[in-house]
Amino acid sequence: MKILYLDCQMGAAGDMITAALLDVLKSSEEAKALVYKIAAAIPGAEVEITDEKRGGISGIHLSVRINGEEEHAPDGDHFGHGHVHNHEEGGHSHGGYGLKEIEEIIGGLPVSAAVKAKAKDVYQLIAGAESEVHGEPVETIHFHELGALDAVFDVTAACAMFELINADQICCGTVNVGGGVVRTAHGVMSVPTPASELLLSGILTRGDAGIKTELCTPTGAALLKTFAKYVPERPAMTADSVGFGLGTKDFPNRSNAVKAVLGTAEDSAGVVPNDEIAELSCNIDDMTGEQLGYAAERLRGRGALDVALIPATGKKNRPMIILKVMCKASAESEFAQLILKETSTFGVRAASFRRYTLEREFTTGKDGVVIKRGWGYGIEKSKQEFDTITRSEL
Repeated sequence: MKILYLDCQMGAAGDMITAALLDVLKSSEEAKALVYKIAAAIPGAEVEITDEKRGGISGIHLSVRINGEEEHAPDGDHFGHGHVHNHEEGGHSHGGYGLKEIEEIIGGLPVSAAVKAKAKDVYQLIAGAESEVHGEPVETIHFHELGALDAVFDVTAACAMFELINADQICCGTVNVGGGVVRTAHGVMSVPTPASELLLSGILTRGDAGIKTELCTPTGAALLKTFAKYVPERPAMTADSVGFGLGTKDFPNRSNAVKAVLGTAEDSAGVVPNDEIAELSCNIDDMTGEQLGYAAERLRGRGALDVALIPATGKKNRPMIILKVMCKASAESEFAQLILKETSTFGVRAASFRRYTLEREFTTGKDGVVIKRGWGYGIEKSKQEFDTITRSEL
């Protein structure tokens, strides 16, 4: 089983992730050639791949220029890693690119259809986060010209490197978001910016009082969200290759890099839980079936992962129902409050669980039947969704 682990103790940006993957591939001729081909197909873009050091650690640094220019902050210094900031690109300049135009550029790049699809998924996440933050439709989100093309390269090149590595499992640890504030086209914002906060949901993050700049960009966050599952600890594996993707800045006593570790594990030896959930439960002996059914629907409607009503015998030998609700760990308090509101119970038990989950996707055939496909941990399976089979036969 091939596992790729991304160590983001100094944050993550698109260029750093791409460089780390390129380094873990040991700058294979195929990988380097593909990186150069992607840049050559983007109007005015050129990329320079250099071996450098940050904090005494050797790695690869990617420098991307559009018409001879790199993306700079207003004072001439680079933000964070010297990487494009899509929240800055959110300004609606008529000289920028909308999401549709970005997708058209990606569609013309010399990469596989799968890489193009993943790159578009990343941009959909970024645009969706910007849309939610600024309260504007996705269609109106624009990325300013210089930054947009820079980021197109970073996103597409990273997706291409992930495809070349072809790991069975991709995971990441805690992400350092940095600290302080960052200037954007919308004004000064605290780190992490609202868009990054949304994109990093489900991934454990931490601030860094010793660094007054943004370490995890929206593009880096979107790439992690698309490809990696957060794990509380590094998987058990034999490291076959280690790569370092360097940021632009050189912080004192810090190695400003994303570390990528590519390793192997025997069957289940390197399989680790990739998700955390909360299970809430309570015993109910004084609600009708109709009332319990309504409460269960309310919980499902709010996004519960599962709701179970289990018959049992309670105190005084009364028939009762054990209500069990599974939800994301981050939503535990929300669902506990909802159970207290929608049922007669006076108390809710809470427990935390780690779980092993397959990546999944749903596709709909011409007959209207939905196919659920899951993969991960060296396993792949699929099944037809029964309720869509019965609907298609009506």
